[in-house]
Amino acid sequence: MEKKDVMKQYVTDKYFSKGHWWTKLWQTLVAIITWICVAVPVYWTISSTLLANNPQFIHAWKYEEGKTLFYFFDRFFIIAFILIAIVVIVSTIHNNHRVKQHISKERQYNEDQLDIRKRQLNNFYTQRFGQATFRQHVKHYTVDPNKISMLMKSTDCMRTSQWK
Repeated sequence: MEKKDVMKQYVTDKYFSKGHWWTKLWQTLVAIITWICVAVPVYWTISSTLLANNPQFIHAWKYEEGKTLFYFFDRFFIIAFILIAIVVIVSTIHNNHRVKQHISKERQYNEDQLDIRKRQLNNFYTQRFGQATFRQHVKHYTVDPNKISMLMKSTDCMRTSQWK
């Protein structure tokens, strides 16, 4: 199973499909607001610690306790970032392996039941319309109207009784 097929089968996203303008507008606004909520604290922290001596930047705070706290927590955040990166990478590798090895190989049907259905259909078509080689190689074939009505009745019977 190729990546395109997996995407079609498991991923549906209104944002990238045609139409859905309100969804696109709403999700874009939420994304912009969320990025602002991420960027402002990062700017405040960097401008007040690493760029504290640079007068071109507006500093959110100039307290020495804030700088001490920042440099104390930088070790914590570096370790947390490394651990989160490891967890994300391992999870991605595990999920890719799972998709390639299990999801694409699982059968979504009963093979024995499928073989029975194929044999029944082949026998039915052979009885009504001749051998498979004849059916596959004939260029023009006219079906008797009686056979069509019999075909409709028998396929309804097959659909309701034998194919459950």
